[in-house]
Amino acid sequence: MPSLRYERTANDDAATALSNEYARLYQDVYAEPPYNGGPLYERDRFLDRTRRQVEQPGFELLSAIDTATGELAGFCFGLTFAPEKWWRGDITEPPAEVLAAPKATVIELVLRKQYRGHGHGHRLLAQWLAGRTEPYGMLLAHPEAPAHALYLRWGWQIVGTCQPAPDADISDVLVLDLAPTA
Repeated sequence: MPSLRYERTANDDAATALSNEYARLYQDVYAEPPYNGGPLYERDRFLDRTRRQVEQPGFELLSAIDTATGELAGFCFGLTFAPEKWWRGDITEPPAEVLAAPKATVIELVLRKQYRGHGHGHRLLAQWLAGRTEPYGMLLAHPEAPAHALYLRWGWQIVGTCQPAPDADISDVLVLDLAPTA
């Protein structure tokens, strides 16, 4: 199993780090079913969205680098959704207690195919969430994506649906309680 090291960057440093290498990996992963590429997953749209997201409060990028090759194996990034902030687009009503709280919102979790099935995705997500102060984690997951079932196994719960853009598929909104149990 390949060994990965994790590099965390935020805001301005993340804007510099999110290079063409990240866009290529993003496009490769989103060319797979059930996404099958398409306008939503084009390089320029990814870079435009990401450049805006980097400017948002709480933005962090966690990169997974193969220690043997130096290759970018994957990445996870997200930001803070403030209380009362929710996904845009065609959405179902959010749970009141989640809406009222700040949320550590995972925007992307991307992993090269050859690194999947070894626990790297789970570690990447867990490390991104580690140390976050928000009481909830939140993400969107395509119901037919293999990662959807993994999120459910890892304790995430479906709380609604969202179609974030007119050319996007409907995704499930998943939430994870990050508050420590007493």
